[in-house]
Amino acid sequence: MPKRSSRSSPGARWATAIFVLMLAGCGSEAGPQSENDGNILASPEGLVLVESEHPTGWTRPDCFACHNVNNIHTINRTGLPDDVADLAGVRAIVRNQGLASCSQCHGDNGVP
Repeated sequence: MPKRSSRSSPGARWATAIFVLMLAGCGSEAGPQSENDGNILASPEGLVLVESEHPTGWTRPDCFACHNVNNIHTINRTGLPDDVADLAGVRAIVRNQGLASCSQCHGDNGVP
């Protein structure tokens, strides 16, 4: 009877290494990393997006493809008092209405 080696095959080692790397990438303890678009109230159209200020995303209907919902509306950069900006209220609207909430404040983003 041939003697069996206690060593694992190269394929099994690769599979184990890939599995461990995949597990290492799961989950995150990091908090939201706020997007910083500056004070958009100071822009030509205020909160409403215009093509010149949003060229890469202009006419794209899926805002969340570029803007992580966990990283928007987290810091008040408007210059308005926090009770006026009410970011907690805005986040609740976004959480409840999803993408449909974006156009309420930011216009249609050129989407027909």
